[in-house]
Amino acid sequence: MQTKNKISIKEIKSVTNPTSVHGIYPYRGKISAIDATAVVKQLNPGVLLDPFCGSGTIVYEASRAGLHAIGVDNNPLAIWIAKGKLSSLIGDKNSYLKEADILIRNAKKNKVKTKLSPLIKKAFHEKTAKEVYALAKEFNKMSEYNRACFLGTIALAARGCNQYKWTSSTVGKDVYPKQYINFYEKFLNKIKKHVHTENHTGTSEIYLHDSRDLLKIIKNNSVDYVFTSPPYFDALDYTAYYGRIVYDLLGKNHLNIKKNLIQRISEYESDMKKVFAEIVRVTKKDGLIIFVVGDKKVKDRIINGGAFFSGLLRHQPNTVIERNYTGSSSQIFDKLNKTNRKEQIVIWDKSTWK
Repeated sequence: MQTKNKISIKEIKSVTNPTSVHGIYPYRGKISAIDATAVVKQLNPGVLLDPFCGSGTIVYEASRAGLHAIGVDNNPLAIWIAKGKLSSLIGDKNSYLKEADILIRNAKKNKVKTKLSPLIKKAFHEKTAKEVYALAKEFNKMSEYNRACFLGTIALAARGCNQYKWTSSTVGKDVYPKQYINFYEKFLNKIKKHVHTENHTGTSEIYLHDSRDLLKIIKNNSVDYVFTSPPYFDALDYTAYYGRIVYDLLGKNHLNIKKNLIQRISEYESDMKKVFAEIVRVTKKDGLIIFVVGDKKVKDRIINGGAFFSGLLRHQPNTVIERNYTGSSSQIFDKLNKTNRKEQIVIWDKSTWK
């Protein structure tokens, strides 16, 4: 089993790589693929669990590195994207494009409602919106990879319709006039851009499930590594922004999804303690638990993320690595808020527990 002393993460200058599969959708708060790769390459073969897998960055990179990776998340949007990413490892670009041609032909025959919801009116040019609605009717027929590309195209087209004044991760103010974006063309381009089929020895499983109850899906004492970037403990809304547009288009109530996520500040600590209790049970006696966390700004003070998470287990972490945020939007917010938040990698080695 890998030991704690061999785990290291260096400071990185950039966290972005838009042509990689991780650029398929702007999922909020996702860990850098560079960091994920740096960690999993230091691990011996085994079973790795990410109990807050989000869009699947860690699971994807762990599978590429030869581990058996298990991803769990309670947000359907995250699961759709994660499954799509992993499918890209074994799929064929030409088959995805042939499928997309059929989907688009079917969409052009679909009758769509002409009355747009207020949210969709804000996001899209009317002609683009009708194309999105038409293709959304084919959603359940899509392969997992094309489904993830469809979701990513929704965010991309919304940005374009708003003259690219919205950012890649956040929805901005209304921009008029809306610019027409050919949704079908953007969809095909995204399929071409992000598929990276390759030979790899790893395997993966993805579950739509609540990590406060891991033992329902994962056997006791079966996991070698837990490696995750948990939900932000300032209750970041993972159903907001582009996610809310996606759910609106697919006819799903984002509030019903949100209430099942760990997002309420008042319950965050107790919820996370439940997750840790489950993690301790499913990990082996010599397992590693690795959490990538960050500082939180509360009014006029900063709460250290490493210290907060260190207090959730009765065992103190063996290692806490701290570094400055680099190459991310966090630096922009720090400048605006006149703060200097840091990021921590917190590591527990169960082999040292008594």
